[in-house]
Amino acid sequence: MDIMLEILKFIQSFSNPFFDFLFELVTMLGEDYFFILVTGLFFWCFDKYLGYKLAYIYLTGGTVNTMIKEIVKFPRPIGYEGIRSLRVGTAGGYSFPSGHTQQATSLFTTLMINFKKKWLYLIGTGAMLLVGFSRMYLGVHWPTDVAGGLLIGLVWTYLAIKVFDWSKDKENPVLLGILVIPMFICLLFFKTATYYKAIGTLTALWIGYIIEDKYIHYETKAVCWKQVIKGIIGFLGLIVIKVFVKKLLPENIYSDFVRYAFMGFWMTIISPLLFRISNLEERGALGKPKSYTEVTFTKELNS
Repeated sequence: MDIMLEILKFIQSFSNPFFDFLFELVTMLGEDYFFILVTGLFFWCFDKYLGYKLAYIYLTGGTVNTMIKEIVKFPRPIGYEGIRSLRVGTAGGYSFPSGHTQQATSLFTTLMINFKKKWLYLIGTGAMLLVGFSRMYLGVHWPTDVAGGLLIGLVWTYLAIKVFDWSKDKENPVLLGILVIPMFICLLFFKTATYYKAIGTLTALWIGYIIEDKYIHYETKAVCWKQVIKGIIGFLGLIVIKVFVKKLLPENIYSDFVRYAFMGFWMTIISPLLFRISNLEERGALGKPKSYTEVTFTKELNS
């Protein structure tokens, strides 16, 4: 503990207003809003199955992170003499492992594996390391938390990718329940808001994926102006559910589960149906996109 404390003090010895601003910005790459932005854009506009994969890996990984925190119960450096802690509102629960570091690792590792581009490996690796460093600079995590977040993020990402790809190869999203169902049962044992939010979203994502894949067959491609409108409507819907619906429900973990489940259903079922009704989804015979100005982010990345 003394060594870790000295490491944090050394890192913070370089503190200044510019670094404060910079690392508060960097740490957002490991937060839910950034994940929602990236996943939503892929799901609604570019690559539906990559959106599903990102969400599955991120949410199951976040669930594992909460489980470990609740089991280990390692205290954060917040409040220790000589440690200045910033952005403490994002530092809920216990310390080990770092959730921001683990989630940034999962997100960027998935993208790197999917696109296999040298520039993305450089950006992704840099982002993962910077997010971890930011958690120490901001005084909300120990070095061991960051190391644990990186390692667990890498291991879990590879495991979850194997499960997702296995399900995709079998053309059966029900198989994703091999991770979802045990995590859902663990609601009985991990009664925290963070866990209930993650499982609410994960459960709805899984059910929504099954329904959408069998009955809806949502198409992502459309002309540019329709893509923009889809993104605006999609994100506004998520914000309304996340922020304003909260005011309509009692404050408890069960309401958190319901609200975040609604967000999952909005993304996978409600918004795709709304886009179809509003003619924002362009489809031709047999569900194929008809004439359009093709906007395919995946092709651009691979070009």
